[in-house]
Amino acid sequence: MHDQSGDWMSPPTSLQRGTGFHHLIADEHRLIAQVLTYCHAAGYAIPPLLVIDYLIAIKTSPFVLLFGPSGQGKTELARLFAQALVLPFDDQYIYVNLGSSLQASEIQDRFGWMKFVETLENAAAPANAGRLFFLCLDNLRPHDIYTYFANVSRDPDGITRLVMRGYPPHKWPALPSNVIITGTLDAEHPVDRDQSSLLAQINCVYMQPQWLQSNIRTVKRQQRMAPVGMQRLLLDQQYRSDEAASDRLQTLLGPHLDDILQPPSELMAVLWQSNLTYTQTWRSTMLRAVANSFTIEGHGLFIPYDVLNNAQFAYSFVMARQLLLRLWGQPQHSAAIEALLHRQLAQLPSTTLVGLTDSLLY
Repeated sequence: MHDQSGDWMSPPTSLQRGTGFHHLIADEHRLIAQVLTYCHAAGYAIPPLLVIDYLIAIKTSPFVLLFGPSGQGKTELARLFAQALVLPFDDQYIYVNLGSSLQASEIQDRFGWMKFVETLENAAAPANAGRLFFLCLDNLRPHDIYTYFANVSRDPDGITRLVMRGYPPHKWPALPSNVIITGTLDAEHPVDRDQSSLLAQINCVYMQPQWLQSNIRTVKRQQRMAPVGMQRLLLDQQYRSDEAASDRLQTLLGPHLDDILQPPSELMAVLWQSNLTYTQTWRSTMLRAVANSFTIEGHGLFIPYDVLNNAQFAYSFVMARQLLLRLWGQPQHSAAIEALLHRQLAQLPSTTLVGLTDSLLY
């Protein structure tokens, strides 16, 4: 909404349920619309909520894990999102398939590691400072999480590096800020407790067929080149430190901040029953995820004109999918979490994104 001078006015403090908005918002909503349009033109019907979920994850952390049953479009989501923003510059999307037969596993692992480091070095080149690079590590195995999604440290020169388990410090690669690393993990692979602790530092997107993902259907349309400025928007609008995320949320939520950043009682019950500890590391990840659930203009990505409800929904939604991954294979807990997500989705307002007919509900 604009005033007579053409400047943006502050959004209303509450959202009228069921009321959509159809004007153009020059921020992440345009980026989401670009990705959805590109996906459709490429022949895929991707749910808008899935794109929003993935966008928040990559804004929050350079590491994103797409997990769920095999064949649900994990690889396609990573590829289409990247290509929607970098087409026709295909060198900015790098795909590494880590799945292989047992006989070829050593060669495949070595190739994957070399390609991984090569991508980081290329992105770190001064000429590529303003370009986004998307690296997709497909068909991860649980132990690969340690290799490719390990801890981040800063060396004495202030360079951010990946602490690669099993490699000497002088071989730890630098992690440029313009690299997004996405891994795909089939949910049938068990995740042990050590891996579960590491996953608290990683943003994950849960892709489940019945209620979070629509069927992929094929259409034939022409793809469009990515608009200028989308990569810069994504590079600039990232809150990846606790300080930056806290400042952002303090501005948006003010005195409500502490009340919102508490796990819902239903999820706390799951934590207690499953003997998981809500650590400071996990809370830090949640803080950054909620901060990144807003656009540059302060509109919610889930609920555009309701700041508090958007923050509360983002917190519950992100924490629920974290729990789903860490408790995968424990059906008694998974059922309770999925029931909560069902109720959350049912409470979303029937609003549309940037004039698109795709509803957030499906």
